[in-house]
Amino acid sequence: MRRLIGITPEQDTFREHERITNWIRNGKITYFHIRKPYYTEKQMRDYLKVFPLDIREKLSLNDFQYLADEFSIGGIHINRRFHGEHTKITNKRISISCHNIEDFKIWKDKVSYAFLSPILDSVSKHGYKSKFSIEELKTAFGQNILTDKVVALGGVTYNNIDTLTEIGFTNFAMLGSLWQLPTCMFIAHQNNKYDYISGSIAALEGGCRFIQLRMKDSSNDEVIKTAEILRTHCNKYGALLTIDDKIELLETKLLDGVHLGKNDMPIKRARQIIQNKFLLGATCNTIDDVKQAIKDGADYLGVGPYKFTTTKQNLSHILGLDGYKKITVYMKENNVPCPIYAIGGITLDDVSALMQTGIHGIALSSTILNAPNPIEMTQEIIKIINSYER
Repeated sequence: MRRLIGITPEQDTFREHERITNWIRNGKITYFHIRKPYYTEKQMRDYLKVFPLDIREKLSLNDFQYLADEFSIGGIHINRRFHGEHTKITNKRISISCHNIEDFKIWKDKVSYAFLSPILDSVSKHGYKSKFSIEELKTAFGQNILTDKVVALGGVTYNNIDTLTEIGFTNFAMLGSLWQLPTCMFIAHQNNKYDYISGSIAALEGGCRFIQLRMKDSSNDEVIKTAEILRTHCNKYGALLTIDDKIELLETKLLDGVHLGKNDMPIKRARQIIQNKFLLGATCNTIDDVKQAIKDGADYLGVGPYKFTTTKQNLSHILGLDGYKKITVYMKENNVPCPIYAIGGITLDDVSALMQTGIHGIALSSTILNAPNPIEMTQEIIKIINSYER
C-alpha cells in the first residue's frame, strides 16, 4: 500500500492548517511532519492547538517532541535535539532521518519508519543532490536491506512516484513539491455549454489543481454561493481556490487567496490587509510591473497577455515569447524568484514553447472550456507542462 508523508515548510505559508487538515481527511497524505526549527515553544503550542483533535494523531513533531502527549500528537521524529529520549516513549510513531543505507540498517527495527535522503535532487534545497544510484537502491531492496519501513525523501514529486515505486519504494515524503503552486491554473469562466461550476469541475477532473474564480460582474452573494460549491470540489482534489479582485470575500474562509489586476487594489495595500494568511497574485505586463509586484509582496504573477484574447477587455500590449523570455532572464539574473503564469489567448499548441521560456505555469480559460472534451484537454495541457523541469 502506497503511503505519502507530508512535511511542513519551515516558514508558515497561507492557510497551512486548513490545507494540511484537508489533505489528511481526504486521504491524500497519511502523516504530516511538523518541522518548524525556528519556532519558540509558545509558537509551537499556538500552532498545534489550531488542529482538530482527529487530525493530531496523524501529525509527527520534529521539534518540541515533549509536547506530543499534551496535544495528542501521534508521532515524534528523532533528531540531534531529541536523540536518545525516544527510548522513553512507547505509545507514539517513531521516525528518524537516514542519509545512507548503513544508517537505515541500524535503525529499521527500532522505528516505525525512516526517511532516506536525498533519493533524488531536492526540490526545496538548491544544490542538494541525490546520493544514491538506481542500481544501488534496487540491489538494497532485492536483498531486503531496504524494507517497507524506508521512506523516499528528496526530489519526490507526483510525477516520479511511479518511477520510485518500480525501484522498490512504497513510502514517499514530500516537502518542496507539495507546497509549490500548481503549474496549471484554470480561470473560471462560462460559455453556452458550461457555467462557472461545471467548467471548473471539468478542469479539476482533468488534473488542474488551481482554480481562480473570476466573477467581476456578479454580486458578492452570487460569488459566495458559487465558491461554497467549488470549495467542496477543490477540497476533494486538494486544489487551491482563489478569487479575482473581491478581496473582502476572503473573510468567508472559502478561498485560499486573491488575484489583483492592475486596476484593482494595490498589491502593497492588499498584503498589509491579508498579511501571510492568504495567497496573493498580481497581474503584470512589463518588467517594471514585475519588479513592483514582487517588492510589494505578491506570491505569484499572472503575466500577459501572451496574445489577443476575447475573455478580457482593455488588454495591455501583447508579450509574445520574447516578452516572457526577457522577464524570466531578468528574474534569474537578479535572483528574484516568483512563480510566473503565462496568460492570454493561449492554446494547446502554445504550451510547449511557453514552458521553454522558463515560466512556472500556464493560466487558461477558453482553451479548456471550448474544447470538445475539457477534461481531456486539461489532461493534455498538464502532460505537456509536466514534461518540463522547473
